[in-house]
Amino acid sequence: MLVGSDPKQILEKRFQSVGCQVVKVRDHEAAFDHVRREVFDTAVLVSRGSLINVAETIFNLRDLNGSMEIIVVVERLGKQINRFLRQLLEHPIEGTRIVTRRQLQRQLHTVVEAAPPRLSL
Repeated sequence: MLVGSDPKQILEKRFQSVGCQVVKVRDHEAAFDHVRREVFDTAVLVSRGSLINVAETIFNLRDLNGSMEIIVVVERLGKQINRFLRQLLEHPIEGTRIVTRRQLQRQLHTVVEAAPPRLSL
């Protein structure tokens, strides 16, 4: 499940190009509704929101499906990182991966080279 704003649909297209089934939802409320009805292997959160909103989304998703992998996609990890990203890195949420878009795309490329993915997003 791909949660959040991806105006160019780059991540959605990239996941689909490696064979993943993608359910795209606009916000956390829609994500909760989908997770209540369906089982997902992975939730990818694309957010520029506050740490509290992202943390709340992560904890609620975990309550609904404790085995689901949760990946938070952030803009970048350079010297000039925003306050949200700094907070997320300083206070990581257990069991959640934080990656940039570029890192995620590289990981997807590596997975495809190694073996066909078995993800349902």
